[in-house]
Amino acid sequence: MSATPSEFYRSLRALAPELSVADGQSEFALPTSEGQAKISYRVLPPRRVTGLLSLPQLEVLIDFDGVDESGQQAFMRGFDLAFRRGGG
Repeated sequence: MSATPSEFYRSLRALAPELSVADGQSEFALPTSEGQAKISYRVLPPRRVTGLLSLPQLEVLIDFDGVDESGQQAFMRGFDLAFRRGGG
């Protein structure tokens, strides 16, 4: 993902407003209707697109515990919506 940790937190809170995030926290457990989604990230080096443009990068992992395939797909739709950004 191209995001800073603070951008990630902001989007994650849009997905789960009740979630409390501590500075530097990189692992989260979000309850689902059936189980939970465990989300973690690690900061990667910025991606250089040109000599002038550098984009932040995060490696994001989502692991489901006790969630069937349809529940996983539903969660991922919500995750995708929460992390969309406008652009042109």
